[in-house]
Amino acid sequence: MRVKTFSCIKKGIFFFLILFITKSTYAQFYHGLELGVNYNNADFIFGESVEPSGAVGFHFGYLAERDLSDNLFFRIGINYNKRQFEAINRRGINTTDEKWSVDVIEIPINLGYYLNRNQRNFQYFVDAGVNLGYNNRIAVKNDTETIRLDIGSDEDIKRIAIGANIGTGLLIKKRVKIRLNYYHGFSNIVNTENDSWKNKTFSLSFNYFLKEKEIVY
Repeated sequence: MRVKTFSCIKKGIFFFLILFITKSTYAQFYHGLELGVNYNNADFIFGESVEPSGAVGFHFGYLAERDLSDNLFFRIGINYNKRQFEAINRRGINTTDEKWSVDVIEIPINLGYYLNRNQRNFQYFVDAGVNLGYNNRIAVKNDTETIRLDIGSDEDIKRIAIGANIGTGLLIKKRVKIRLNYYHGFSNIVNTENDSWKNKTFSLSFNYFLKEKEIVY
């Protein structure tokens, strides 16, 4: 009963954050779209699958930013992330190459700071924060088949993932952001004993704001 109650609380947090995003007004936030590529690896041991190596994925979604001062800003979004990596399955003397992928609906919440807010066309920034992830689909592909893993409190994979991120980039002409980001998973998303899975992701993203950001000169 406690597990189910805790699961409901975590889902409630996600629905609240999504509602917060959709109800925020244009007078308060600058709204935009995000698209980018991921390069993911992992701290990973799952049964006979070991020795992870990086692979490319992608992400896209919605973001909103609000200026808290001339230099400080708050950033929140909701993204669809496809994180992938490769591993080797070792069973005795036999080995099999695998590709693991996890589809995550993720909410990043960041605080950021503009390093040169008085510049007209280019503003450099840094930001950092936490990520709340909802694991939606996990698949393992080898030469002969694709296997879907079950997700849930009583299954192989946990539904909720928690991590942190740090980013830097450039705001161009008050409307476009180029952003380099690193994500590090804090929570082990595997339920089974002696197994571990924590994602580590570098991403490059393109952000486009639907309204020009007001810059104080």
